[in-house]
Amino acid sequence: MEKWLSTCLLLCLYGFFKEFRPSEPFLTEYLIGPPMNLTLDEVNYEVYPVWTYAYLSLLVVVFLLTDLLRYKPMIIFEGLGYVATWSLLLWARGVRWMQFMEFCYGIATSTEVAYYTYIYAQVSTKYYQRVTSFTRTAILCGRFASGVFAQLLVSTNVMNYHELNYFSLTTVTIALLVACVLPSVNTSIYFHRKENVESAEGLDTVAKKETTLQWLQKVLSIIWRDFKSAYSNKYLLKWSIWWAFATCGNFQVGNYIQPLWETIAPMEDAEMLYNGIVEAAATLLSAISSFSIGYLHLNWSIFGEGAMAIISLLDGLLLLFMGLTQHIWVGYINYILFRASYQLMITIASYQVAKELETDSYGLVFGINMFVALLIQSVLTAIVIQVLQIEPKLQFVIYGCYFGCLAFFFFVLTAYTCGRLGPQGMKNKGIWEAKEENTEPQNSRTREEDRMAGQPH
Repeated sequence: MEKWLSTCLLLCLYGFFKEFRPSEPFLTEYLIGPPMNLTLDEVNYEVYPVWTYAYLSLLVVVFLLTDLLRYKPMIIFEGLGYVATWSLLLWARGVRWMQFMEFCYGIATSTEVAYYTYIYAQVSTKYYQRVTSFTRTAILCGRFASGVFAQLLVSTNVMNYHELNYFSLTTVTIALLVACVLPSVNTSIYFHRKENVESAEGLDTVAKKETTLQWLQKVLSIIWRDFKSAYSNKYLLKWSIWWAFATCGNFQVGNYIQPLWETIAPMEDAEMLYNGIVEAAATLLSAISSFSIGYLHLNWSIFGEGAMAIISLLDGLLLLFMGLTQHIWVGYINYILFRASYQLMITIASYQVAKELETDSYGLVFGINMFVALLIQSVLTAIVIQVLQIEPKLQFVIYGCYFGCLAFFFFVLTAYTCGRLGPQGMKNKGIWEAKEENTEPQNSRTREEDRMAGQPH
């Protein structure tokens, strides 16, 4: 077997097993039932918010360490984070330990950037499109199988909510073992660029010390150059704004959807909960929407702002109805549609951002957009969840209004763009996206990279 294919296979196995966590769709029910016996308020207001703060506080450090340590150690660290998370869920008790569990989960999710960038440092550019497709499929298969198995095991009474965690601990442990046998990487984008590695060979100790300072200055100057180049591009900045604000909303919904479902249909009153199959359906529809949009080559410089406005408005209405409904299946179906519409639009945003980058700095832009998203989410969590302690149904009404404000912003931008171009200008630009005959290799992979973003609980 060729080296690139064997490496890709190992990474796919890791991605599948780390996402194959059948206990996750029923996490809230597990925490409020025996043997954990937390209250829904403790879970909603004290436990779940920790993940947001942990992710935010670790993201910048993790991004730099991923490049400095050359990916593999951080992938192993991600695996350790998942093992620690499910070990605590099985054997720790009480609010404080569950808060620490969420911190470990934050460690695991913040280090996912290493997984998304590792493979491109290991294979030739001619394989980028294939390995992106393979690793993306592995992630989605893991999430889909997780939801299906969770529903089957619970519905048939083969496992209860507590026992599902043993299943999850086993799969994330397998993922950790796979991570340990991944091949090491010699170069990275910033700290270990190929030319820097070659120039450092054969230097004596004094020269190396001087070179280290120069090397660090060079690395920081490259990062700053890439940052300015990216965000001085108004087109890229516009897509990044939607990316950050919509991702914030998506994370918030993912983190607090189970308390909402529990409020609408309490565990003790429901004959059967369908959280597992709902998560599986959301994953499947998200995959279909992400895949399908790749074949719709509209001129997004004209339709992009309108699409962001319409999707944001749709998401806002879905969340609003979720917060107002008394029927659990309305909550389920709206959640599936929300996830799918977000994935559809974030796929377009990822592609448009990648197209505009002049250098191989997608990881940097992804990290900054994610940092902004988490910063906004932290503010939203602090106000809505911890200070005001708003109950779950009203929370989702607020999240609906949040997406409504985002929609209004992009409707204004749409009106401005249409007014500036006029009918003739829009006609000249054309409806369809112009084909690029000589697309850079980096764009073929970065277009897909963000689609792998991990979901919170």
